[in-house]
Amino acid sequence: MTNTPNHRILSVYEEELNRIVLDVHDGPVQNLFAVLSILMRVQNEIDKSDPQSHMIAPQVQQVIDLVEDSLQEIRSFLGTFRSPEFQRRSLEAIFRSLILQHEEWSGQTVELDMRPLPTHVDYHVKIALYRILQEALSNTFRHAAVDRIWVKIWSEERCIYIQVFDYGKGFNPPPMVGPDATEREEHIGLRGMRDRIQLIGGEFNLESSPGHGTRIHIKVPADG
Repeated sequence: MTNTPNHRILSVYEEELNRIVLDVHDGPVQNLFAVLSILMRVQNEIDKSDPQSHMIAPQVQQVIDLVEDSLQEIRSFLGTFRSPEFQRRSLEAIFRSLILQHEEWSGQTVELDMRPLPTHVDYHVKIALYRILQEALSNTFRHAAVDRIWVKIWSEERCIYIQVFDYGKGFNPPPMVGPDATEREEHIGLRGMRDRIQLIGGEFNLESSPGHGTRIHIKVPADG
């Protein structure tokens, strides 16, 4: 398929995300490892018999624990946003891997109902659907306050359908299209899903209300 400008935009998004992941790994992460190494050397050199050093030791250990926790969080974050092998792997395999990763990271249970999908799915569609489902799952963890969510994925007539829903807190959705479409920072995830869907000629629908959970409907052409 010809690489259209919209498809190129999706590739640029993914390339930029990969660059950010590498920059964080090669910069702040390495610096934190260096700080941790220095702190552990300081800890080993503390004279526990010295009353003044004895008072410092717990504070040094507290800093070490904080740095270790921060490194673990950053590494988990980087792992989440590292791209799968979109070209080689099937869309079904990519989805299953993402859901298992989400369950391990969040502690939520994902009830997955996935029917057979087309064996050939455009590369750009894979990118878009992966990032959209990733954001939808992340939103349920951050906002829905539930330990179980449902995902349905199927295909009909060369279109792929995804539904993600929960019975959590719910909210009043902001306008996503038209002159009043939200640009608020807290809605960046929803805007990202909407924009990716639009770039591949798909449809995005969000239903929610306070106390009645949230349901996301996605439909995209498999050939983008």
